[in-house]
Amino acid sequence: MKRDGVTWYCYLMLGFFTYLLNIQGNIIPFLKSELDLSYRAVGLHSSAIAAGMIVVGLFGDRVTRRLGRRRTLLLSGGGASIGAILLSLAPAAWASIASCALIGICGALIPSMVPAILADRHGDRRDVAITEATGASYVFAIAAPLVTSLAISLTLGWRSAVLVGAAMGAAILLRYNRLPVIEPMRTAASTMAPLPPAYWAYWLLVAIAVSLEYCVLLWAPTFLEVVNGLPPAIAARATVSFSVAMLVGRLAGGAWFRFMSSERLFLAALLVTGAGFLMYWGLSEPLVAVAGLFVLGLGIALLFPLAIGFAISAAGSQSARANARIMVAVGLALLSMPILLGGLADEVGLRVAHLLVPGLAACALACFVVSHQLQRRAVRAAS
Repeated sequence: MKRDGVTWYCYLMLGFFTYLLNIQGNIIPFLKSELDLSYRAVGLHSSAIAAGMIVVGLFGDRVTRRLGRRRTLLLSGGGASIGAILLSLAPAAWASIASCALIGICGALIPSMVPAILADRHGDRRDVAITEATGASYVFAIAAPLVTSLAISLTLGWRSAVLVGAAMGAAILLRYNRLPVIEPMRTAASTMAPLPPAYWAYWLLVAIAVSLEYCVLLWAPTFLEVVNGLPPAIAARATVSFSVAMLVGRLAGGAWFRFMSSERLFLAALLVTGAGFLMYWGLSEPLVAVAGLFVLGLGIALLFPLAIGFAISAAGSQSARANARIMVAVGLALLSMPILLGGLADEVGLRVAHLLVPGLAACALACFVVSHQLQRRAVRAAS
C-alpha cells in the first residue's frame, strides 16, 4: 500500500484530534480545582465534545458537500486548534465547556471524513489504511498524558500541554493543506438515496466497538483498584497496558490482513477479546488481571477500524454521508455506555457490572452476522 502525502495527512489529522480528546482526562482535575467546578460541571466537558460529534454526524456531510474535503479539513483543524486555545484561556465553566463543544464540533469533522478519504484513495486496501490510521491516532492518545505530565513536571502548567495540541494542528495544516484531496462523487442518487439496511447494522457495530473500548479504558483503573486490590497509583499505571495493547494491535493490524480476510480477522479479534476478559475479570491475581487487560486491548483494537471499513463498504457510493453518520454512533456510545456501566456498578457492584463487556461483545457478534447476511442479500438483489 502506497502511503502518499494525503494518507499521512489523514493519519496525522486523526492523531491531532485524538490528542485533544485524550488530554481532557488529564487536564480536568486542574480545571476543577482552578474554576471550583462540581462533578456535574466536569462531566459536561466530555458531554459537550460528544454532543459535538453527534451534531457532525447529523449535518457534517452537508458541510463537506458545500466546502469540499480539503477546505473542510482546514476548517476542522483550525477550529479545533482555536477551541484548544480558548480552553487554555477559559476564565469560567461556561467558557471551558463552550471550548470543548467547539473542539467536538470542528474536530469531529476529521474522523467523519478520514475513513472515506482513505477508502477512496486505497480501494481494496482501505481496511489496512483505516487500521493504520486508528493505530497512528493511538500514538497521539498515549502522547497526551505524557506531554501533560512533562509540562507539569517542568512547571509549565497544564495549559502548555493544551497549546501543544493547538500548535500540532496548525503545523499539520501548514504542511499538508495544499495537497489535492479526492472529493466524493456528486450524484443525485448518492445524495438522496437512503443508506442500505446493512450499513445501519454495521453502524450499530461501530457503536458497540466504541462502547467496548471506552468502558474498559475509563473503568479499568477503578476495577484494578477495587476488585484486584491494587493501590490507586499502581492501578493507574497498570492500565497503560490496555493503551499499549490497543496501539500494538492497530499498528500490527495491517500485517494480519495478509493472512486472513477482514471478516475472519474480526471474528478472531472477538475471540481474543473474550479470552482477555476472562483473564482480566475471572481471576483475582493482579498480575494475571493486568496481563488479561493487555490481551483484551489486543482484541478490542481491531474491532473499531474493521467495523468502519465494513460500514463504508456497505454504503457503496454514499461513503461520505455514511461516514458522517458514524459520528452519531461514536457520540452516543461515548455519552451512554461508560455511564451505564457506572450506574450498574452502583446497583450490583463493579465486578458484576463489568459483565456488560462480554454482553457488548456478544452483541457485536450478532450485529456482524446480521450485517453480513443483509449485505449478501443486497448483492444478490443487485445482480
